Amino acid sequence: MRSRDVELVLLGELYVALAKLGIDVQLRDAIPGLTVRVFRDGERPISGYVVLHGFHFTWWRVDNNHPATDVEGAAQRIVDYLRSDVWRSAGS
Repeated sequence: MRSRDVELVLLGELYVALAKLGIDVQLRDAIPGLTVRVFRDGERPISGYVVLHGFHFTWWRVDNNHPATDVEGAAQRIVDYLRSDVWRSAGS
């Protein structure tokens, strides 16, 4: 399987895992990645982008990453990040 195909498969698996956790997610194929959005009570939605960088999913900053071999764990970390207040200081 070509590198691009592997990337799209892994992003597709992460898409499913995030959707199961209730995150509004869209798969982008022009520049492979996921647009994620979470709604918090009384606030505007928080949106961001998740990409596969080498063998890790990354979001917001390069130090927010998780191994691509653990899709479910990556999904949970992304959800935890979106639902926390950390993103406020990260320049969302």
